[in-house]
Amino acid sequence: MTAVQGLVCLVAAALLVVEVAVLESRLAFLLAGLATSVVALALVHQIARRSGERRGSLLYGVGLLGAIAGYCYLALAPAGAISPQDEVIEWGRMDKRPLIFGYLGIAAFIAFHWLWMAFVQGVPAAARPSAAVSRREWPLRVLGALVIAVLTYCWLGLPALRSVAVTGEGGLAKFYDLHSHVHLSALQQIRLGAIPYLEAQTQYGPGNQLLMGALTDFVHFSNHGFLAANLLLNVVCVILFFVVVQQFLGFGWAIAGLVGWVLWPSPAQRIDLAGWAVLTRWVAIPILSLWLAWLLLGAGSERRGWSTAVLPGALWGLGGFLSQENLSGGLLVLVFSLALLGPASGMSPKRLARFTGLFVLAGGVTFGALVSALVGPSHLLEVVALANAKSGLVMAGVSNSIWSDNLGLQFIWNIVDGRLETDLRASGEFRELFLTYGLVFLLLLALGFLAAFLGRRWRSADDATREFGRKFAGVAVGAVVLHLFSLLRSDTSHLAGPSFLLPLLLLMLPLFFWRCLALGKVRAALIVVSLAVIAEAAIAGRVEVERRVAGLGGLWRDSGAVLDLYGELRSHRGEPSNLAVLYSPVPRYQAAFRGHPDFPEAEELFGLLRDRSQGRRVELGSYKFDELVAHPDTFYFLGGLRSLSGITSPKNSLWLRSEQQAWIARVAGTRSGCLFFNADSNRQLVDAWMRSVEPPQTMVIEPIAGRRDYGTLACKAGP
Repeated sequence: MTAVQGLVCLVAAALLVVEVAVLESRLAFLLAGLATSVVALALVHQIARRSGERRGSLLYGVGLLGAIAGYCYLALAPAGAISPQDEVIEWGRMDKRPLIFGYLGIAAFIAFHWLWMAFVQGVPAAARPSAAVSRREWPLRVLGALVIAVLTYCWLGLPALRSVAVTGEGGLAKFYDLHSHVHLSALQQIRLGAIPYLEAQTQYGPGNQLLMGALTDFVHFSNHGFLAANLLLNVVCVILFFVVVQQFLGFGWAIAGLVGWVLWPSPAQRIDLAGWAVLTRWVAIPILSLWLAWLLLGAGSERRGWSTAVLPGALWGLGGFLSQENLSGGLLVLVFSLALLGPASGMSPKRLARFTGLFVLAGGVTFGALVSALVGPSHLLEVVALANAKSGLVMAGVSNSIWSDNLGLQFIWNIVDGRLETDLRASGEFRELFLTYGLVFLLLLALGFLAAFLGRRWRSADDATREFGRKFAGVAVGAVVLHLFSLLRSDTSHLAGPSFLLPLLLLMLPLFFWRCLALGKVRAALIVVSLAVIAEAAIAGRVEVERRVAGLGGLWRDSGAVLDLYGELRSHRGEPSNLAVLYSPVPRYQAAFRGHPDFPEAEELFGLLRDRSQGRRVELGSYKFDELVAHPDTFYFLGGLRSLSGITSPKNSLWLRSEQQAWIARVAGTRSGCLFFNADSNRQLVDAWMRSVEPPQTMVIEPIAGRRDYGTLACKAGP
């Protein structure tokens, strides 16, 4: 593209930004932006025609203006997920679309530029994969996998599993938490006959819900059992991940990753967070990234069978069934892997297209088959719609913030007795805040240099360099995609949870710059910066490393204690359940729960409601009952009551005023059931329920009272 053509595209891009700022609707911008782009591309084509360079310049102009127009439409135009008249309830809103789509847009443009260079200008690419693993090497690889699995358990798994025996410091244990009850209230609905995911709504995916339900039943259906099941699942995910790292990257990088997970934010910090950190939400993304890099640039590129694309596609479908994050993140991994690594693989466009088609088809069939088998074939579209509903609102900024954790910075400047005294105090996770947003630049920089290496030096590099480049490519693509989820919900937890590959990327960066960049000041500066990042992490994480090393001394004792406790939890399965057992079936852990001041009232209330409701469904109109039952999620779980609407977690399900109105209409429109409410209940819900009865149907209203007046139960009666 010539300088004149670039100037035309630059002017057109500026006009697109002005148009999206001035015009108030997406439709108006689309019309104006289309006209602007057509005129600009016509000029580019005319200039290229005169200079004799037609195809490449026009295609590049289409990509450039398409990227700018797409960014304007997705990031700057009014959010399509929320109407201007709607209102966000319960949560705040901070529109981070410019940041999110800017991050994705720059990454996509890097990939597009490399594709244009490869396919239009004919930059040669040769596939020289490493030799396939011989049969003699398989015993060593299997042995390496076993060793890594054991090391991962000792270094990361066992410290987390020790939390199974956690108790509260004079109060309730940390597993008695809203995040756990979001799951448990929905699982309680399934036990009472609700359709999974749809009539027992959750935001964590149908597969995660069913998997956690099965594991919780396997251990014990209680708060304590849910914590133990959650820990077990997360530890399995972590061990599986590092075994995959060992297989695709090698034993040394797997060891480096184990250390890196302690030095930087990683899922290691969230393994024991019951309820929130279900690591199956993201685990398919890094595995797919490493697998696709091996298939495109490594020994896997020699394979030609249909299984080459079908097996990773099936993994994507399985991951998508587990969670929406795997679904969207896995698709992004596929797109970036094909765009960045496809040309260097030496595969023809036809073969890459066939690979893509088989991958997507296998994923779609796997996803559809799992939903049909476990939720019901008639509910497939409902599952897809529900999975994407909240993700669209999150992208539009609902429930977002620049940083959810509390931060504080205080500077004191005093003159005392003629002397200056200053004091600077900081509180909160500033390091994690800087990492979250600072890594945006580092990740995009790494992606850009990776594309440059694949485009300019891949063919001439030696085998060892290409092998390292393949490993780094898999880590980089996965880390870039996973960081998107940290940006969507910015705080320490959301930085750590998805960061499977981030520590590995940071450890590999100096070596990548050293081996894959040409000599010069830029390479030297990048190596210094990347080494400084590692040095800072080593200093900041040395205490945690020492703590984990010291913890290895109690390996056998702690493993035995954990195993005994799991056995004790399972031994109580099948026993009669009561309120204290739903907290923990182990008597010695029940004291804080039974001793809570509100326990007698909660026990009485749930008994009264079960007797009066007589098996009918009950919707809760009150948000908070007391300090023990502080959320609807806790109410449905402990009370064993079936919800009318299936929304047992309004605070985490109803974000918009329109959604709340739809929920009220849905509850009021049911022909039978009960509503429990008190003076603090949602008056719109109560009024709509009372007005919904028409003769010959009647409303039976009775107070629920015992130790105190708990509220009112209004049940529909008659035909």
